[in-house]
Amino acid sequence: MSARQQNLKRILSLLDENDELSAKDLSNLTGLSIVSINKLIDVLSSHTPIIATNFINTRGRRAKTYHLNYQAYKLGIVELMENHKQVQATFFFTDLTGKIQSPQYSNSKISSIDQLIAFIKQATKNQRPQKIIVGVPGAEINGYLQISDVESLRGINLSATIQKNTGIETIIVNDANAATFGAAIDLKESQNISVGLYFPNDAGPGVGIVINNHLINGADGLAGEVEYGTIDEHQDITRQIIQYVQNIISFLNPHLIVIYIERLSLTNLQTKQIEETIKNNLPLHKKYRLDFSRSFEKDYLKGLATIGRKNILQNLVII
Repeated sequence: MSARQQNLKRILSLLDENDELSAKDLSNLTGLSIVSINKLIDVLSSHTPIIATNFINTRGRRAKTYHLNYQAYKLGIVELMENHKQVQATFFFTDLTGKIQSPQYSNSKISSIDQLIAFIKQATKNQRPQKIIVGVPGAEINGYLQISDVESLRGINLSATIQKNTGIETIIVNDANAATFGAAIDLKESQNISVGLYFPNDAGPGVGIVINNHLINGADGLAGEVEYGTIDEHQDITRQIIQYVQNIISFLNPHLIVIYIERLSLTNLQTKQIEETIKNNLPLHKKYRLDFSRSFEKDYLKGLATIGRKNILQNLVII
């Protein structure tokens, strides 16, 4: 990658992190001259509709500012969710922020790769997104889905299969990873260490890890697959949560831990007892935050959209 391409991607990243910036702001943040910033903005504007401008009044003068046009590209987001030993697919068209742009498409059950492909092709028949982002209750190893609640999807290169059948570039993301990323972005903790702990109905729990704005997948792509750990899943659920969270705090010392308990029907008293037990067991760890209030589905959608947006921004082709 050339120095110019690195600078262009840096500008896109800064504009994504801020509501709007002037050329002077970008110069201060990058160390480049204002003349260089203006030339780079011109290059971006001539190659992509992602750059938008505005004018503000400062000391009686009009100053041009830049921001990202998040409506420039459309995402096709597929959420696969386990529900009572079945997997349901929902398709959303969103802008780059995850704002839903048209009615969602739902399918009561996905039990085969053919059914999933047909569902996606039907959803994209009249509109074509820039990218398809698929959230899955499973894990990819070397590009192939090896752990999945849909048995017929195991051993399949899902992204390549969808792209071959639709002609649309496709990204596959683990569901717990996506939700954790969504929560970290929403709570402005993505630059720190954030962890999500998700308990689906009929499968073992999953963990997502975000460090410095990056998802941690692990050497084999199995980071967060805590079902391979040593915690007894037959014991009381509150005891399980305490053990999982204590392990997470001990290993990672995170700033944020989100525990998705919507499907567990825990009472406020139980969550308070969990918090107090962990606090008493780990008296030296004081800077973490436990959050039991998040919606998995909302964070899931936001995370998938954020991953899709960052992928588009990082892969805009600049000659």
